[in-house]
Amino acid sequence: MEPSAALRGVTVVLDDRAILRGIDLDLGPGLTILRGANGSGKTTLLRAVAGLTPLSRGTRATSEPPLLVSHRTALLRALTARENLAFFTTYRGIAAAHVDQALARWGLAADADRPLERLSAGQRRRAALARLDAEDARIALLDEPFSELDAEGTQLVAEALARWTAERRIVLVATHGHSELDRAAARVLAVVDASVRQQ
Repeated sequence: MEPSAALRGVTVVLDDRAILRGIDLDLGPGLTILRGANGSGKTTLLRAVAGLTPLSRGTRATSEPPLLVSHRTALLRALTARENLAFFTTYRGIAAAHVDQALARWGLAADADRPLERLSAGQRRRAALARLDAEDARIALLDEPFSELDAEGTQLVAEALARWTAERRIVLVATHGHSELDRAAARVLAVVDASVRQQ
């Protein structure tokens, strides 16, 4: 069965302000790009799909647990990259068989056993993104995945997006730029005035 995710009539209120209002969103396999100004609600929308923010109104449904890679990597800095990925696969009830392959794919094989606090910001970002391969996440939610990456890291993200799309995963990417992604996207959306619009 192919992955699916949906929001129905979703409103999110934070600090007495409606960040999202009456959102209806259906996500199926393929790449969806989400744009919007700073503070428009892109991150909140990703968190709503992931089930990480309370809904003031409406419902959320996903065929399986989504994996959100946000600005904060959510990795444990005292652990190595390998230990982090093994921890998260175990936490999600998944065999850690693909951890080494995922780290190698993201150019981290040589640094897999260095504590995360001794890796650069770009390497930590790669380690966080490698979770999507290690855990074989079928619903991938990426918040500004290109941030802190050099040219090589940026290319790895582009290749991963193409690979995940070919594997029929749901891939929702919130980003300000990277208009080159639009050609491969199933659709391009924007968060404007607390609502989601087709671009």
